[in-house]
Amino acid sequence: MLYLDRKEFRNYLQGQYQKNLYELISNVEGIQVSLSKSRVTASPKQALILFSDIWRQASIAQDKLNSLPINHSAIAQTTKFLTQVGDFCFALLKTINSGQSLSEADMNTVDKLTDFAGYLNNELHQLEREISEGNIDWTEIKNAGSSMFRRNLAETVDMKFERIAKELQEYPTLIYDGPFSENVLNIKPRVLKEKEVSLEEAKRIAKKIIGEDRVESISIYSDKTSDKVPAYALSVKVKGRKGDDINIDISKNGGNLIYMLDPREVGKQRIKIEKAVKIGLKFLEDNGYKSMIPTYSLKYDNVAVINYVYVQDKVLIYPDQIKLKIALDNGDIVGIEAQHYLIAHTKRNIPKPRITASEARQNVSQKLDIKNVRLTIIPMESLKEVFCYEFYGTYKGEKYLVYINAQDGTEEKILKIIDTPNGELTM
Repeated sequence: MLYLDRKEFRNYLQGQYQKNLYELISNVEGIQVSLSKSRVTASPKQALILFSDIWRQASIAQDKLNSLPINHSAIAQTTKFLTQVGDFCFALLKTINSGQSLSEADMNTVDKLTDFAGYLNNELHQLEREISEGNIDWTEIKNAGSSMFRRNLAETVDMKFERIAKELQEYPTLIYDGPFSENVLNIKPRVLKEKEVSLEEAKRIAKKIIGEDRVESISIYSDKTSDKVPAYALSVKVKGRKGDDINIDISKNGGNLIYMLDPREVGKQRIKIEKAVKIGLKFLEDNGYKSMIPTYSLKYDNVAVINYVYVQDKVLIYPDQIKLKIALDNGDIVGIEAQHYLIAHTKRNIPKPRITASEARQNVSQKLDIKNVRLTIIPMESLKEVFCYEFYGTYKGEKYLVYINAQDGTEEKILKIIDTPNGELTM
């Protein structure tokens, strides 16, 4: 009976990894098709829809790629490609939304991205065929290390992604590094100053986060000990659940929660976004992320994606942000991304503003009907942080955020808030 149970579990696990690979391929195909369509559309409205789809699919593809039992260093370049494709298309959304036309350079980049997305799509389909033909077994790869056969299987998949990485390196200046993506990730992670925890301690932390009564077993799904934020990448088998293991990364320094993905199917929405926001705040508080407030939320497939930002001395610290994905059927936390927070978070020496909010208001367009003002620290492309007043206002029914330097009155940044069917986006 035990042998049959193990065999059944192996088959289910193989099916789950195959499902994640299929969804990865599906989203990469979607990226390729939408990029291709964007080259021939003459409608700004249609371009907005296409680039929005690419941005969304790139995020999903990253989640699916990271859920596979593949050495993290082997997929790092592919993950970065997906991240930056999303960032580039987000930048194009900003350009189109401002009423500008895309440049010839932009369209040349879209051409190259389409070609590479096609190459990635073909490589992933080849991997899928090898698995379908029985040449590669995900469950053997997951347990790589216990035998030469398993190590060889793992190396086969790693080599495929390393070959993809080499192809990507042919386009060193291809990708746009958006102002909201890699500016924070480029600094030395401040969490590295914290004391290291052992693997067993990391497992205990993961068990506490997910719920000790829910955890059946914990294993390692990937090697992330050499990442920018070194981590123990753990796969948690949930009691009473066949497959759909939860992937959770605990930082080697400090034992902090970095990343989590619960791939379970989410049912019909039963709770409102407002309640999900409160659930997320309590979860962060319970897991050591205190003084956080929600800044925006989106909804996809009955899952709320909510961004939380750290507050120090009543000042919003935008570099210190955490993204939660909350299932709207029962309020479960099904996704966490806290890398930005762990890289940037520190106790800051916040100066007193040299100018008042009223004085800063003089440097904001008088056309803007101001609804709210608050102090913030924002990350700039130069990797510096700037202390600003954030003015939220409207003009002709459209919403904007204007950032005025609290020390010298300089207008540092303007963001436009776009209402979408899934929530608000800032551009």
